[in-house]
Amino acid sequence: MSAPGRAQTAVRRVLVYGILFALIIVAAVGLSGLLERAVSGGVLAADEAGLARSLAFTVIGIPLAGVLWWWQRRRFADPAEKDSLVWALYVVAVSTIALVTATVALASTLTAAIEGRWDAGAFAVALVWAGVWVWHRAMRRSHVTGPTRLPTVAVTIGAVYGLAVLTVGAIGAVSALIGAALAGAQPVLGASQSWGIDALQALAWAAIGGFVWWWHWYRDGGAAASGGFAQVALVVVFGAAAATTLFAVGTVLFVVLRLLFDVDPRADVLAPLDVAIAAALFGGIVWVSHAAVVAARPEGVRRGARLLVSGIALIGAASGFGVVVNALLAALAPVIAGADARTLLLGGLSALAVGAPVWWVAWRPAVAASADGVADRARRVYLVAIFGASAVVAIVTLLLIGFRVFEFTLGAAVGGSLVERVRAPLGLLSATALVFGYHFAVWRHDRSIARPETAPAVIRRVLLVASPDAAQLRLDVRAATGAVVTILPTVPEDGGDALGDDDVPAVVAAVAGVAAPRALVLRVDGDVRAIGLQDGPARELGPAG
Repeated sequence: MSAPGRAQTAVRRVLVYGILFALIIVAAVGLSGLLERAVSGGVLAADEAGLARSLAFTVIGIPLAGVLWWWQRRRFADPAEKDSLVWALYVVAVSTIALVTATVALASTLTAAIEGRWDAGAFAVALVWAGVWVWHRAMRRSHVTGPTRLPTVAVTIGAVYGLAVLTVGAIGAVSALIGAALAGAQPVLGASQSWGIDALQALAWAAIGGFVWWWHWYRDGGAAASGGFAQVALVVVFGAAAATTLFAVGTVLFVVLRLLFDVDPRADVLAPLDVAIAAALFGGIVWVSHAAVVAARPEGVRRGARLLVSGIALIGAASGFGVVVNALLAALAPVIAGADARTLLLGGLSALAVGAPVWWVAWRPAVAASADGVADRARRVYLVAIFGASAVVAIVTLLLIGFRVFEFTLGAAVGGSLVERVRAPLGLLSATALVFGYHFAVWRHDRSIARPETAPAVIRRVLLVASPDAAQLRLDVRAATGAVVTILPTVPEDGGDALGDDDVPAVVAAVAGVAAPRALVLRVDGDVRAIGLQDGPARELGPAG
């Protein structure tokens, strides 16, 4: 297909799928409105304007969407239609939107029912969008219309979404139970509903998320997905679970230390404990379960997951170190900062105690890096990301420190000592300097043991000693090597040793063994040979003497 033809086809696909996307949304909104009136038990025409909109959207949107889909479906006889990126993106977008809309509406229906209410609108939306999702799932799995590109992206997104809903719902349910158990230790100031209703509503969300995750992970093959997107999603889920667990464990440790050493009211100290325990429990479950999945993946996935956990733990440990410095500086201004120095110190120690060991295990600083290890791209990206983040944080904190110092010097601020004004950015700057200094030393060490990189020679020009009519040979060699191919035609009486159109495999094999920017290919004693040539103009040598 010519370039103009491909452009026209691409534009046609974008327009068709864009219009189909809009028509499906219009039809779903209209049908949801009609269904809401049907299941609400009220008068169908009570809201004339709403009824007219729903009728118009349904009567016009559904037939137009059906006709457009019928017209487009006939084109799938051409394999190029199934291989279209626009078609793949359309399926992913509509499937994801339908899934999220249906599950959120279903959860709203269940939570309202737990409160003793009937939400007809949410139920109608859930039913209609579930139908849209089922329809597009059938499209994706059909051998006629299933996209050949991004085949598992919608499944991966659905599995990640379901896991997130399941985890958040489970955390909410368990935190409600723990909060009820701790109610005797802290006064209840008032709540809009009982803890039992909160727990049941969170369980409803967890049940929906669990079903969505199970369906996509097991029934639709998300566990076996091996594409690049699935691998990145696995690493992200692994890192998110690790971050949730570490933050929650740090919060639990912080509460325990405050109970032992702080003097604040007990109710204030225990306030975050219920959510922290629940998040640590379920975050840890997701983390451990996905660790087994990551272990079965290729080395690049395992290394990326480990480095991501290392970065998350490093952020926690560095933040804790900065807060500890902040608290120690606060002791120099007891009149202003003495009241919260203890709490600051306990918070910093909690973050440091949780983040530092995990970073040590994930990064393995005691293990000497090898030449192959330092050449890993993920390790290089990790170090560059650390340098970039450290630079940004250092610049911001230096600007803030300078502003506070000049503000204090010029007398623009009222009250407070200089230490009180700069202790927070100084703590952050000290942690940033420590992180940057260590990773700079690692980077220097990596460079000292890394093997020198040699760029592979790329054949840019191929000279073929061939017969004058070997036009197809030139085209085939260019397509196989990507080089500029020039024919050096032989005279007719010497044509017996010239290359011809049948010598393409031999020419390509000969050129593959040449480590030079240019190659001369000719037949010598019946064999095809390639001679590497240097760049630069040809030099003519005159007679000797």
